[in-house]
Amino acid sequence: SAVENVMCTNTLSVSWDGWLYDCDFNQMLDLKVQSNVNHIRNYNESVLGKREIFISQHCYGCTAGSGSSCQGAVT
Repeated sequence: SAVENVMCTNTLSVSWDGWLYDCDFNQMLDLKVQSNVNHIRNYNESVLGKREIFISQHCYGCTAGSGSSCQGAVT
């Protein structure tokens, strides 16, 4: 499934000031990681690995493999 390969499932984006985002699209929209660990100073891989990924309409582009760093694909 395309959803298993999108960047938000295995990558975090970090802003210049240390805020964490599920992907670079969320970063541009200022949609921070939905966790109490949402800044690099509090980084905790165990907690972040269990977080719920913030999704919205722009996520469909990634699942179709249409973003610059997206890894999804329509089959």
